[in-house]
Amino acid sequence: MGRIDADELIRLLTRREQLLRGVGTAGVGKRELVDRLSVSRSTVDRGVRELESAGLLARSADGYRRTLFGELLLSEYDSFATTAETLCGGQSLLADLPPGFDLDPVLLEDASVVTASQYAPHQPVSALCSVLAEARWVQTVFPAVFPQVLDEWLSLCDEEMIRADIVLTEPVIAELVGTHTDTLRQFLEDSCLSLHQVDDGPSYGLVIAETESAATAGVVVMDDRGGARAFIETDAEAAVSWVRERINDQLLQSTPLSEQPPIES
Repeated sequence: MGRIDADELIRLLTRREQLLRGVGTAGVGKRELVDRLSVSRSTVDRGVRELESAGLLARSADGYRRTLFGELLLSEYDSFATTAETLCGGQSLLADLPPGFDLDPVLLEDASVVTASQYAPHQPVSALCSVLAEARWVQTVFPAVFPQVLDEWLSLCDEEMIRADIVLTEPVIAELVGTHTDTLRQFLEDSCLSLHQVDDGPSYGLVIAETESAATAGVVVMDDRGGARAFIETDAEAAVSWVRERINDQLLQSTPLSEQPPIES
């Protein structure tokens, strides 16, 4: 077996992926591969020779089988293909975001993405409120004031909300003090709401909304004017963990608003 560099290995795997996948791990003969893959014998001979030379296949008593190297490489190939497919699904959103935007591909896997349009600019916030409306426990980080969300939080307090941890940046709190003072007072007086302040939060909104049996994660992608460009909603476990970790990081850096100076009349 000759040594093969990574670039050449990727090209080989892309070209011979069907054959490598068709071989399996139990062992199979070339004649069966011809029938199974509906290709010519010469194609099988050439592909088996290339894959064996690279260490991805090995002869066995039952024919040819994938090696551990081949098995692991095929698994990584499948993982990459899944990620690429996921990113393609969010291409229209991702194309407008800066290259350094902190967004893990797991957020888009099996996700619902609601984007703002010229005729329905509030759709992302409405989608967020729909998620909040079903929750009993909420953790959230917000970089902007959305009146519709403020109303939803107040409604939750009047219903069966058990607890909501809300992290707000300094500019958001300043806007609440300046234009939503009464609402902010209600928040501070309500025992189920816990407001926290951070000096420098993320450039997007985060939410974990939990019911008795499930957790939903959400990300609010902001536009250049401080509005909501899109809302990504998912209940995928990896995505929920990603969002929860970032919210908890913000909570650890935050100061409860109850420890801040009182709101002036």
